Amino acid sequence: MKLLHTFLRDLKVSYRTYYIYIEFIMALVIVAVLVFVVPENADPTSKLFLHVESGINSEMILDSMEKDQSTEITLLGSREEVVLAMEKDRSAQGAVISETSEGMGYEIILQGYESEEIRNMMESVLLAGFKTEHPEYTETTTVKVLEEDAERLSDRTNYMPILLMMNSAFMGLFIVAAYVFMDKEEGTIRALTVTPVSIRDYLLSKVGVMLFTGLLTGLITTVLVVGMKVNYLHLILVLAASNFFGTALGLFIASFYDSIIKSMGALYIIIMIMAFGGISYFMPSFSPLIIRILPSYPLLFAFREVFLERPDTAFILTTSGLFILAGAVFFMAAVLRYKKTLTV
Repeated sequence: MKLLHTFLRDLKVSYRTYYIYIEFIMALVIVAVLVFVVPENADPTSKLFLHVESGINSEMILDSMEKDQSTEITLLGSREEVVLAMEKDRSAQGAVISETSEGMGYEIILQGYESEEIRNMMESVLLAGFKTEHPEYTETTTVKVLEEDAERLSDRTNYMPILLMMNSAFMGLFIVAAYVFMDKEEGTIRALTVTPVSIRDYLLSKVGVMLFTGLLTGLITTVLVVGMKVNYLHLILVLAASNFFGTALGLFIASFYDSIIKSMGALYIIIMIMAFGGISYFMPSFSPLIIRILPSYPLLFAFREVFLERPDTAFILTTSGLFILAGAVFFMAAVLRYKKTLTV
């Protein structure tokens, strides 16, 4: 009953301050961006305006180049038309294939913002067309897919794991610290020494407030963005485990400082370190050990699993269990710290 009373009191107090509304505002911003700005699935096709000079077998070149389904090719009558078409469509590139004294040559016309990868891709597409002109050319490329039935999330849903992690899971890391410092300034923590409420109950009530808010904002965001295309039991489990971990970590960090200003550096560094996991989430080919050992790395992929039709339940349960265990360690460490620093 003492814990419930403390939880309800903290819940009322938290909703009278502006800190807790940061999380709700961020949730609404996320929904607005994902629903009205991010397309359900972006078109990965690039446009290429192509001019092939007379005397060159343009049909054979086009047949070969169009095997690359990632490039939409439009054949134009002159180089000037290519340039004019590119001026009208700033997302497109252009190329001219001509006959020289040494054989066929090509000119790639770019907008100026293209990366080296885009340039190499365009060159490989053009060279593929040239090879078909060679009398000894034979198609030798074979493609092997390791996982034929691999599920793919829509581009919009693919953003959800990192947004849920930063807003619903780790936002509590900052907000709970702000509430602790507010209580320190008002003398609430020191007053616990003459009340029946223990330090453990006081900290558990903070965890409960953050958990309630994190689940609420996470579920609202998910319902508005993806509807029912998610396993909500798994989602609640991952949200609860990660929110508990983030809140416990925030309580532990706050125990070393006596004001929000002094703790900002440590909190900012922790949040930025957690954000590095998103690099490997969006670029799986880049996943060095230093990123894989970050808590945010497995958490992002656990969040991703809940949006799949065939989730890896064992991975979700294992990851959630590890975060609950790590959160419990940080929570107990925070309890010990606050018992020693009641006068701070």
